[in-house]
Amino acid sequence: MTKCGDFIIEFDRTGFPLIRKSDWNYAISLFPISKYQFELFMIDNGPSEKLYTNEWYKKLLKFNQRTSWKRFEEKEWELFITGISVNEINPFLRYLGRNFRLPQVSEWKPLFTVSDEILRVKQTLRELCKGNSATPVSLWIEGGLFPLVREGLLEIVYNNNQQYIGKPWQGLWPNTWNPETTRNKVSPELFQKAVGFRVVKTADYR
Repeated sequence: MTKCGDFIIEFDRTGFPLIRKSDWNYAISLFPISKYQFELFMIDNGPSEKLYTNEWYKKLLKFNQRTSWKRFEEKEWELFITGISVNEINPFLRYLGRNFRLPQVSEWKPLFTVSDEILRVKQTLRELCKGNSATPVSLWIEGGLFPLVREGLLEIVYNNNQQYIGKPWQGLWPNTWNPETTRNKVSPELFQKAVGFRVVKTADYR
């Protein structure tokens, strides 16, 4: 764990950063989970019955195609995994470690509140990640592709039940939504194209 201004950074098993403030008892991923990360999991974990096979992944990519991690300027959403159910996410959470889970609404919203503060430590964050993180991370930070709470994807969160929060990129799903507004239901098309997720790590931080 390393200080970055008012924030503390650590890295998950895939080499991607988690961020927290000193008064948070959790760390939350700086980016929505990317295809780069999920592909590492699929390689390490291998197929599980009908999940995580080449056929399963090709079907998933029909709704949100895959682009190289180096090409983030045009269709940023193609970098991030979308359209997978909680049952399909759970093995990935176990892969990351026993303290990982999906965020609560009350954990996602503080990230939204401090998102401008996070952007102000961009250069410090980039230098901190360089050499300590997965290959795409420094490039995406330099390109301003974080923390993607004001515009990015809809994301799975919990508040007693499964909900969705955030604001998709206009090029992905035209909308005038307030990113802090939670939604209880989304259409199957929207789910496949534009619903991703972050992870939270809980530990004895305080």
